[in-house]
Amino acid sequence: MKKFICLLLAAGLLMLSGCDNSGNAADTSADTSAPDSGSAAQSSVQTDDTAESGGTPSGEETKVESFGNNPPIETSEYPVTEPSAEMSEEEQVQLMTENSLMSMGDTSRMANVLKKAAAGEEITIGYIGGSITEGLTAGPEKCWARLTYEALCQMYPDTVINYVNAGLSGTPSVLGVVRAERDLYSVYTPDIVFVEFAVNDGGDQINKDCYESLVRKILEKENDPAVVLLFTVLKNEYSCQPWMTMVGEHYNLPMISVGNAINPMFHAGLMDWEKYSDDESHPNYWGHELVTGFIMNYFEKVKEIADSADAAPEIPALPEEAVFSDAYKGMKLLERDQMNAVTENMKESDNVITSFGNGWIYRASNGCSVKFTADFRTLFLVFHCNKGASFADVDVYIDGTMVNTISTSRPGGWGNPEADIAWSGESVGTHEVELRVNEGESRYFGFAGVGICD
Repeated sequence: MKKFICLLLAAGLLMLSGCDNSGNAADTSADTSAPDSGSAAQSSVQTDDTAESGGTPSGEETKVESFGNNPPIETSEYPVTEPSAEMSEEEQVQLMTENSLMSMGDTSRMANVLKKAAAGEEITIGYIGGSITEGLTAGPEKCWARLTYEALCQMYPDTVINYVNAGLSGTPSVLGVVRAERDLYSVYTPDIVFVEFAVNDGGDQINKDCYESLVRKILEKENDPAVVLLFTVLKNEYSCQPWMTMVGEHYNLPMISVGNAINPMFHAGLMDWEKYSDDESHPNYWGHELVTGFIMNYFEKVKEIADSADAAPEIPALPEEAVFSDAYKGMKLLERDQMNAVTENMKESDNVITSFGNGWIYRASNGCSVKFTADFRTLFLVFHCNKGASFADVDVYIDGTMVNTISTSRPGGWGNPEADIAWSGESVGTHEVELRVNEGESRYFGFAGVGICD
């Protein structure tokens, strides 16, 4: 393990060969043009004439309660070994690697996948998360997701391994659970999935419900995929690791923590944040290689277990109850082509916002509406979000009754795609939906689709 990490960090990026029998890597990545987080300048729709910096929503938003519960945070202890000033750089990297592995969790799913790979059976590895997974600043070829995929290919050189990167900058698990079927499963069915939303999510109930729903959605796939939780961290040490750990423990999942690895080094004065990152959040090249070492440490440990087992281990049943809620695990995304909608004053757009090219836009003062019918219990709205006051407030009508107003102008918006819960009912039913922007001052509405679930 030491040798592998040192090669990564001291010699730089290893140029690894592809994974199929022809020497070409099978690759499916989410179609994203990553915008710079915190800036709307690179968003897919040009809204310079409508976005007004520092604006506030003009409409009053009606919040919809989510289904979950919010138990107190009670998790096992995950102690870290403190570094000492006498450590060499190689020893520091080794210590960070050891500290990063919070828990191996139940190894049966991953051992089964690695046994398949060892036998030459085709497998797929998928990643879903925010900009750190997508590869913002480092690039799609040098991000930790791509590097761990290539290292896994090197571990099993005679096996076809497919790659799906569903990372999307600036997005939390609320949008992640809505787009998972499209972005993770449209081409392949991943056997391994890494989930990374620790610095994108907040601590509110809807984030907790959607994160657990996403994890449960993946775990319940018929191919029994292995799920690994990666907890990243910001410069100010913000991370949703504490409550996400509750999900990891509940499902006995492997958990890898970047914060547990690098924060002790900062506290001891042995490393500066700038060694790891060129901004407040995203790993630089060295940082992505470091995280790759954390992941491969886990893979190597499970490989030892898989190689020593005569037969594939039995996979335990999932717990019946949820920690927070799994109410959104059945979520699916409906875009323009699936909605059969009737619109007024809306223009079809193949470029609404990053990764969403199948919707509508409105930019006028005469009002607009979208009407469609679907079967669902819960409705999410997916839209282009910014903090400009010219971004519209959208009234939501269910079966002719106004039930909610969603503001697409938000203080934290920067031209990003956003998802928010629009309505929840008591049970599944067929509902007529209308989304309406009222007449008035010139407004912009970028409508990317809806998420529905039973």
